[in-house]
Amino acid sequence: MVDGTIRRYVGVSFVGCSIKNKTRLASKNSSTMYCRPFRQKSQTMLLPLSTRLSKSSLHCNTTSLTRLPFSSIDIATKYPNNTTQSRRSTHTFAITRQIPNSFRDALSAHHDASSQNDPISLTKCRNQHSRYQSVLQSLLPQPLLSLPPLEDHPDCPFVEDVVVVADGVACITNPGHASRRGREVDTVKTALLNDDRLEGHFVEGETLFDMRRDGDDPMATADGGDVLYTGRHFFVGLSDRTNERGWEVLRSVFGSRLRREDVDDDDDDEVVVAVPPVIRGKSVLHLKSAVTHLDPHTLLAPEGPIGDEVLTAMKAEERGYVAIRLKDVLTCNAVVVNGHVMVQDSGCEVSKERIVGACVERGLGWTFVDTGELAKKDAALTCCSVLLEC
Repeated sequence: MVDGTIRRYVGVSFVGCSIKNKTRLASKNSSTMYCRPFRQKSQTMLLPLSTRLSKSSLHCNTTSLTRLPFSSIDIATKYPNNTTQSRRSTHTFAITRQIPNSFRDALSAHHDASSQNDPISLTKCRNQHSRYQSVLQSLLPQPLLSLPPLEDHPDCPFVEDVVVVADGVACITNPGHASRRGREVDTVKTALLNDDRLEGHFVEGETLFDMRRDGDDPMATADGGDVLYTGRHFFVGLSDRTNERGWEVLRSVFGSRLRREDVDDDDDDEVVVAVPPVIRGKSVLHLKSAVTHLDPHTLLAPEGPIGDEVLTAMKAEERGYVAIRLKDVLTCNAVVVNGHVMVQDSGCEVSKERIVGACVERGLGWTFVDTGELAKKDAALTCCSVLLEC
């Protein structure tokens, strides 16, 4: 459903793709209808009735939609946004930061934005960032904490890298690149400690820690983009920006403070997991450039060697994760906010179909967001915000 328009949905079983002829609608308010996937013995998904279904156009399993040609099922273009009733409401605030005029000078390891063939447009970056913030705001009950730009820190919109927040606990990082240190980090810390809207939730030494001061090693570095918390495991990717000393500080901060989801009481698996540096020197900058999660049991990862190496390094299958493998790396970076997924509006239609299918199967809403211009500076969806639970 799009913009509050009421549409009927049917449950489609993943066993033989048979239609179960059941519709279940729930109204949250008078203007918007929400669909709840019903569950029988087989996994189910929700699709609009106007979608054309045939066994030849659908090849379904419980991990991904492996063949969904747009000529048959045009979900991603006909129904670009889908709202489902959230199964959880944990995130209340988010921190973002506006684009500075100096953004053209931001770091870029994998794109040459200065090239005459691929110049970066500040106007386009700001329009994409504004759209990103609008979508994010629509998913949160409280206004965004949008910080002003810092001209002396071109990378400042990528707020994810300077603080890691999980289960109401925050750790200020010591970013791996020297140009990211200083005011870019300090101003985020000040906002967490002093913004009246957070009502004193973050208290230094109790719910807020600083890697630069609380760690025993001043050489510890970490970027938040290398940290993936699925609700079950707190993965820290060792990379060009995050070193083992940084992981040790994060382990000391979060190891005993996380509220893990869907974990057996007798599960003795480690919580804060160091992921070997398989991405170091590769075409992705951070761990979350290659893998993110949809829920506590589902990961998004690219097809090919990079995805294989990262998932193996994470011991994903051994730890009970299902991986949705996507054709392009950019779409693997998604943001889940209160049961709704912000999906990269990439040019890869196959990846978009697969991630929409995964969202549908799991009863998650989705919205496509384009940050392609920001990606010229190694940006992705997760790096432009920090989600808070206060």
